[in-house]
Amino acid sequence: MIQQKAFHRKRFHPVPTMATQSGLGLIEILVTVLVLGIGILGVASTQVVSLQMNSQSQSRSQAVLLAEDILDRIRANPGNPAAYALAAGNAQGAANGACDTSFVPGNTSVAANDIAAWENSLACLLPAAERTVAVNGNTVTVTIDWDQDDQAMNPVVVRTQI
Repeated sequence: MIQQKAFHRKRFHPVPTMATQSGLGLIEILVTVLVLGIGILGVASTQVVSLQMNSQSQSRSQAVLLAEDILDRIRANPGNPAAYALAAGNAQGAANGACDTSFVPGNTSVAANDIAAWENSLACLLPAAERTVAVNGNTVTVTIDWDQDDQAMNPVVVRTQI
């Protein structure tokens, strides 16, 4: 048997030179910068959303603490819980409806002082706060709403028995 040698033709592949690769590195760098820029924008938008959610959470926590504050004031004056009833309306700060950081209550009754101090706190801590305190026998319901960024958010409602 005779072995036949297969002859393969070698294709000519030119060696890459600087002239054939001109601009290729620049395109790779531009694509890398584009991908990196898109990633950084994604991280930045996540940070913005996180800050907004953190602010909303802080306001909601503040509203719960303020609701508990007025309930504690009512518990401290158990002889007259009906005096703490407030119809729905805007919280009135001590400085003509605005926040007064140096507020000192000067009313004649404990309930009036408590309400004035509490409403001033609402005006200082929550933007455009609205409040309702409903007293029905020994059940007290406090509702606090404020200018929230997300309109789908519900107001804070705290109900307890005195």
